[in-house]
Amino acid sequence: MKRWLYILIFCLTGCIDGRSEEEKQQQLQDKLIMTDTTEITVLIPSLVSSKKLAITLPRCFFGHNLKNKIVDGKVEEKAVTILYPLPTFSDFPNDAEALKHCPDPSRPISGIGVRPLFPKKRGTTELLYGNHWLKHLSFQYSLKEKRNNQALYNSGIGGKLAIFANQSKENKADISIDFWPYDAGNADSPFPDQIDVHSVLEKEFGFGYVVYTSKFLHGKNKPLPNQWYFADALIDIYKHNESLLDHPEIVQGFIENNNRILDYIHQHSKVVN
Repeated sequence: MKRWLYILIFCLTGCIDGRSEEEKQQQLQDKLIMTDTTEITVLIPSLVSSKKLAITLPRCFFGHNLKNKIVDGKVEEKAVTILYPLPTFSDFPNDAEALKHCPDPSRPISGIGVRPLFPKKRGTTELLYGNHWLKHLSFQYSLKEKRNNQALYNSGIGGKLAIFANQSKENKADISIDFWPYDAGNADSPFPDQIDVHSVLEKEFGFGYVVYTSKFLHGKNKPLPNQWYFADALIDIYKHNESLLDHPEIVQGFIENNNRILDYIHQHSKVVN
C-alpha cells in the first residue's frame, strides 16, 4: 500500500511541475545570471563615428538584456538596459549600498537604458546639442508656454509635458524631463508619479531612466515628512495650479540628480575607438 502511495505522490509531483526540461534549464540559467558577479564589458557602437561606449559592471546588472554572446568578458550590443532596485534613481543614490550588489529580481527593479544618439538626418553624422531632443525630434513637441528664460512643451499626446536644460556650468549634459502634470480630475493616475528623464552621455550616446515620487518609495527609501524632494515638489505645484516655469529650483533638483547619475556612469564606462 505504501509503495503505491509513493508512486502516486511521485506522479502527482511530476504532473504539477509541467515545465519541460528545457524550461527548467532556462530558469536555472536565469537565476545564475542574476547572481553572477563576474565583471563584463558591454560595448555600444556610436552611430556617427567609429567610437564605442564601453560599460563595465558585474554580469548580474545586465540581467537578460544581452542578445549576443559574451566572449572573453566582452559583448557588443546596439543598446543595453542596466538593472537596479526601483528607487535607485529617485534622489540618486537613493540606496548607495544597493549599487554594490546584484539586483534582487523578486523585488521591484528600475532600469537605466543606454544607447547611441541618432543623427538628425539619416545618412549623416550630425548631432545637435542644446535642447538636443527638441532639435532632433521637433515633430514630437509643441510650445505650451514660455517665460523666465525657459519654455515648456507639449510632448506627444495625452497631456504629457516636457522641459529641457542645456549643458552649462551647473548642468553636466543636455537633459530632458518629460512628465504628466497632476490632474485633480484623475487623482489616482500613477503617471504623474513617474517622470522620464533623458541625458546626453559622452556626446555621441544617451541614457534614460525614471524618477519616482515618494508614492512609490517605501521605508528607508522614502523621504522624511519634512524633507524637500524635487519629484514630490513637481506634483505639489500642479496641485496648486502653478507651472514648472515658475519653479526653477525643481528643474535644478532634477539636474543635480542627473549630474550624480552621470558621475556614476562615468566611473564604470569609457569611450574607446
